[in-house]
Amino acid sequence: MRKLQIGLLLSAAVCYALTLLFFIRLDLAAWLFFFILHSILAIAGCFVCLKAQEEPLAEIERLEEDLKFAETDKKQAVDAVNEELSTTKRALEAVEKEKLITLQENNMLEGEIASLKRIVAEQEEQSKTFSEKTAILPIHPDEREKKRTVNIIGIANEVAKQLKEAATEAGVVIRVSSSEDAFLVKADPAMLRTLFLNIYDNSIKYMKRHGSLVVTISHIEDDLFVVCKDNGEGLPPDETSHIFELNYQGSNRISGNGLGLAQARAIVEYYGGTIYAKSMPGNGMGIYIQMPTT
Repeated sequence: MRKLQIGLLLSAAVCYALTLLFFIRLDLAAWLFFFILHSILAIAGCFVCLKAQEEPLAEIERLEEDLKFAETDKKQAVDAVNEELSTTKRALEAVEKEKLITLQENNMLEGEIASLKRIVAEQEEQSKTFSEKTAILPIHPDEREKKRTVNIIGIANEVAKQLKEAATEAGVVIRVSSSEDAFLVKADPAMLRTLFLNIYDNSIKYMKRHGSLVVTISHIEDDLFVVCKDNGEGLPPDETSHIFELNYQGSNRISGNGLGLAQARAIVEYYGGTIYAKSMPGNGMGIYIQMPTT
């Protein structure tokens, strides 16, 4: 297009020069011919220039349209990236929250394990001989039953149902809690029933007010942990340390032979475990048991 414009411009200039020349010479025929030719070339040049201007305008409009599409695509891409980032951020927050909860649970569990280990060390120094430990067992140990595989969660629930009527009369609710429906251990089922029976019965008798007894059962590798926590009146610490002694009755004594918790300790120690209690007046009683699962 540019070469055509230059050609028309030069042709029009030559015709103009010839028009002037023949005008001076008074050659009217030649003058008229070159005048008309000059006019035609001038008009053609103007037409070509206008066409040449329209092409860039059309290209600019096309580019502007492409730019609009590009901006739209860019916005959609940015929105998609932002949505993906938001999803990733929410996922990371959920993972961090879960990690924090797990860390807190682990810290609590480590604290309980540390307490249990301290109690193990203390009771190992004061432990009695095997015959003394088994003297008050509810039944004579049977080697065939000692390592029988039983569901300890099922036994805990079974004893809770057995004492439901007595607990209801005392205004006590017994609840067994565990993250699993069943957990198998090797132990004499009769001894485990007596263990839970003595602990439940002790809470029902000594809570002295409406409340609840929550029994939590868990395990770590080969160790079983049972926590029995009520919200009764509790005992002073100096009395709590003696509740597993045979025939011991504290300031809140009720008629009985004081055998229950002593027998519970004998059962736990018979299986190589430990048992201890924590209590404060007005804050209930907590009994903590650790036993091997095999």
